[in-house]
Amino acid sequence: MRKNIIQLYASLLVVMMVMLGCSSRTEAVEFVQVEGDIVNSIGMRLVPVKAGKFLMYGKVFLDAQLYMPKPFQVMIDKDYFLGQFDVTQEEYEKVIGRNPSAFKGNRHPVEMVSWNEAVEFCRKLSELPAEKAAGRVYSLPSEREWQYAARAGSDGLFYHDGDETKLAEYAVCRDNYTDALPSGTAEVGSKKPNAWGFYDMEGNVWQWVADAQSEDKAYVENTSPKNVVWTDGSMRVFLGGGWANDFRMCNCTARYWGYPTKRCNDVGFRVKCMVAK
Repeated sequence: MRKNIIQLYASLLVVMMVMLGCSSRTEAVEFVQVEGDIVNSIGMRLVPVKAGKFLMYGKVFLDAQLYMPKPFQVMIDKDYFLGQFDVTQEEYEKVIGRNPSAFKGNRHPVEMVSWNEAVEFCRKLSELPAEKAAGRVYSLPSEREWQYAARAGSDGLFYHDGDETKLAEYAVCRDNYTDALPSGTAEVGSKKPNAWGFYDMEGNVWQWVADAQSEDKAYVENTSPKNVVWTDGSMRVFLGGGWANDFRMCNCTARYWGYPTKRCNDVGFRVKCMVAK
């Protein structure tokens, strides 16, 4: 009996590590290589991301001007799936049973969700019978996994050709060049995708990721070449810019943070998925 209890505890610990985005999760659980899109039991489409290297940038804001620290190479050593779109209000309601968003619309990204609530969504989605049967485990992506997918093979500030005057073709945002100012979020997928088929990685809503941030420090560059999750701090990171931001924040390096209880009408999330063998 005691042996069975210990085995059960070990299994639960592995699942908790996966859900929290711990870098050691793949050492205990073996996952399949990604091949082709997945449409899961709530209709969410997930796109495969193959392991590889990329140049990562960190970013801080100084007097509203862009500051780009020297990029460094990061290895993403495991395949994974990532939501093609931000989690929609319809998907969120299917899993959680309510819709907290300020800008209502089934196909609009869910917002007014905290980091804690985004993590809870991932946990509950993983526990749905169809998802458990398929071996699918959901979590927030690491900052590195998010930026790798957002860049889609590019090395610039944006995932398109680097011309900020074209940002409105790819992002729901405040566009200084056409004087367009959205009045809120738009349906996911209403702009052009990046080269890997991901929509709204820039603009529409900022996206929570797994990483923490210290409250009393400016962003400290973590130049580890591995896909690690930053755990030092009581705050949590969100990326990519939102509908009320311009090109200085709607890009692949845009980074901000807040308490895990923070809710905003321009902050949502997308999910990462690993499939256990």
